[in-house]
Amino acid sequence: MIDEQQNLSLLVSLQWQDTLATYKDCYFILKTNFWRDFYPSVFDYQIKRAQLNQTLTIPYKAGELIASEFSTSNIKNIRISQFNRFYSGPIAIEPTIGRYYPRGMIEGVADCFKMDNRPFRILGKTSTHLDIDLNHPLASYPLNLEATITDVFDANQQNGGRCNDIAESITINGPGFQTLLAETPFDFSQGMPFLRKIEEDDAIFYQAIDTVPSVDRVAIEQLSQFYSQYLKENSSILDLMASSDSYIPKTLKNTSITGLGLKEADLISNTQLNQYTLHDLNKNTTLAYDDQSFDTVLCSFGIEYITQPIELFKEVARILKPDGHFLIGFSDRFYKQKAIGLWDDLHEFERMGIVLEYFRQSGQFSELHSESIRGLIRQDDDPFKNKTVHSCPMFMLCGKKI
Repeated sequence: MIDEQQNLSLLVSLQWQDTLATYKDCYFILKTNFWRDFYPSVFDYQIKRAQLNQTLTIPYKAGELIASEFSTSNIKNIRISQFNRFYSGPIAIEPTIGRYYPRGMIEGVADCFKMDNRPFRILGKTSTHLDIDLNHPLASYPLNLEATITDVFDANQQNGGRCNDIAESITINGPGFQTLLAETPFDFSQGMPFLRKIEEDDAIFYQAIDTVPSVDRVAIEQLSQFYSQYLKENSSILDLMASSDSYIPKTLKNTSITGLGLKEADLISNTQLNQYTLHDLNKNTTLAYDDQSFDTVLCSFGIEYITQPIELFKEVARILKPDGHFLIGFSDRFYKQKAIGLWDDLHEFERMGIVLEYFRQSGQFSELHSESIRGLIRQDDDPFKNKTVHSCPMFMLCGKKI
């Protein structure tokens, strides 16, 4: 049993589901202790009696963990003029159904104030009014909380510092933003969501830059572990928008891996590939492979650049074998000049929701799943550790071919 005066490192995960997908968000807490910090009910009792590396699983009813039950009184109809389009600057923001915005944009509605960063969601829109939801994004969902003590610090360390609320730490700033509106698909016809800052030929652009994503090794390990849940030996894999690494576990045996990308030098240097195809997906989403050619299709650090995603997802489904998986991973590092305009505008967790929307609107996938991990610590020899101690967050998704 852990001494109550000791400091702990915890790996915590939230898991929930709705009718469209399952969701998991992992969060690493480097240092916490019983004397200083607040723990959720039940969790408080169990963690004090847990052992190092023991995993606890605690179910919470909807609203119980966040201390905020869903309330229909938080669903409101407001005048569209109450939405401050210029809240963030001189460029007008058009309210979009399904998007989350800070409550400061609707100052004066209910208990919303100018500097209020708590989120609200737009559920409906007319020329004169907006239907909005002020509930916490997770208020409707029963949550499973898992926690593992990964390290224990010396008991004689100081216990001072800022007091942390563990439940709040793991439920604010994004979790829940990735959930889809059940009855209202995202409207990609509004504005120009797939327009990019630089529309020059992609092949020319990528030839001139280092296309290896600048994410750290810890983040790469998380992506590889996610892939390992779905990849099988003696299988065929297609790596879309491939670079010099496919992030496939090195222990995977007897696989045939095909890379598809724009930069031949990267494809040649990728030692995991058995063969490759040079192809620009934004010029032509048609994949030059037979129906049901692959067991798994991957897209690592590339989905943010796709300008015709729904068409591409349909093509991926065509070349997947029955029950094959489409796996996608991205981080917070990307080339803003080439990312679609919508991507740069979204919260990180909303980006997962947009990819889930691609799956849904393609009509070709089931068993949708999103997973994220944040707060991990970079390795000691990481070249960027002097800039930030935290590893890049990873956001990962999966869909199974219907």
